[in-house]
Amino acid sequence: MLRNIDKNILIDKTKENLKEANRLVVSQTAGFISSAFVLVAALAWNDTIKELIAQYFSTGRGLASRFAYTLIVTLIAVIVTSRLTKISEKFKLESKKDSKA
Repeated sequence: MLRNIDKNILIDKTKENLKEANRLVVSQTAGFISSAFVLVAALAWNDTIKELIAQYFSTGRGLASRFAYTLIVTLIAVIVTSRLTKISEKFKLESKKDSKA
């Protein structure tokens, strides 16, 4: 009888572990797919910004246009990252308040 109970407990724990592993796999896969789409979007913006700079700088492929491109991309990255960090912190604070309530 005791062995049968131990087997049932082991089976239940194994099922729970498999469910958790499946959740993690789905979560990781979703994250990878999202990252792939973000990369594609970033590459599209990369080309667009290069074209925009090429229109306003006559050298097109010269050092000045590369610096302009680098500065624009850096400014965009800093602004977006800063905003996303603030939003993330706001949600973390709201989540902590909700969990205490």
